[in-house]
Amino acid sequence: MQVNVFVVGQNEGFVVAPCGAPLPGDEMDALGEVRFGWSVDSDHVVPKLDWMGIVKDIDARGYSIVPHGDVGGLLGLPQHELNAVYPERHIRYAA
Repeated sequence: MQVNVFVVGQNEGFVVAPCGAPLPGDEMDALGEVRFGWSVDSDHVVPKLDWMGIVKDIDARGYSIVPHGDVGGLLGLPQHELNAVYPERHIRYAA
């Protein structure tokens, strides 16, 4: 499922909703400032959250609220190997 992640306040929590679905205005007003964060495919996220619970919330009310501490479960997995250059491995060649 492709979802949008919205940030509540100053990263106090997150609202997860299906892409393209409108958020209920009255309920979002109660949360305060809600702004778009990112989109992610729930099939390609770090397996840290109960996505079945999130999907049940979305089915029931159109969105789900995720606490700040669970943000790691809303991030996508890298799709390709990321090569990094570590300076400490190349110090001997610097001179």
